Amino acid sequence: LGFFIFMMKEKFVEINKYYSGKISPESLKFTYDKSSKKRPAWIWVKELPKDVMFISTRINKKIEHYRVYLSTEVPLFLPTTYTREEMKKYYDKFAEIYDENVESKNLLATRFLLNNISLPSNAKILDLGAGSGISSLPFIEDGYSDITLLDYSEKMLEKAMSKEKLKDCKFICKDIMDLRLKNKFDLIFSVFSFASKSYFKEEEMADLWEKVNSHLKTKGLFVVMGYDFEPPNNLIKKIKSGEYEIIPGYKAKWYIGIKK
Repeated sequence: LGFFIFMMKEKFVEINKYYSGKISPESLKFTYDKSSKKRPAWIWVKELPKDVMFISTRINKKIEHYRVYLSTEVPLFLPTTYTREEMKKYYDKFAEIYDENVESKNLLATRFLLNNISLPSNAKILDLGAGSGISSLPFIEDGYSDITLLDYSEKMLEKAMSKEKLKDCKFICKDIMDLRLKNKFDLIFSVFSFASKSYFKEEEMADLWEKVNSHLKTKGLFVVMGYDFEPPNNLIKKIKSGEYEIIPGYKAKWYIGIKK
């Protein structure tokens, strides 16, 4: 195993890399989160082999493990025991390269969902976990204009606000778990932000479903691509669900439901 060393606010940090193959530690280029007091919320290591999934660190003699979060194509590592605040900082950093890594996949996923629902032309739409706004673009292209994008990463929303096609949308920086808006929507949708085991604790889901339901109009739709738990049928009745192969070898679960 190789290792390299850097300083973080007077803390001595050693990083051991788990990898197959040979690589010189001197060839690595890396940056890391300097805003956290206890440990970096993210570590960005370039020049690693594509099969690197984990790195371990020693911070003030304490071992901290980090892992690739989304794909080995993205050399951005998150603590394996991350907190919600660390996830937020991770996505603030991920915003720098987000579009180039997920745009094609997210556009395909959204177009699939959009082709499977019917909405009034003046529909009020809420994009939960909107990220950089990629998943709202197909709705704009189809003529929908009343769209609200919600995400808890400021940097992600800044990317969304910079997109010309989204200039007339509304933007809200807020954690989905703190969802308390005055409006109700014809459609609430999410693309890859309801993978509950990654973003939400299982015990949080009941409260989350209540929040989603309370923001839907009567007969409003809840539509999601990529999820672990379905909303309870007494709140939102399932219309249909399935799996969609977005890219060869990768299938995502999708769900369409209607408020009772």
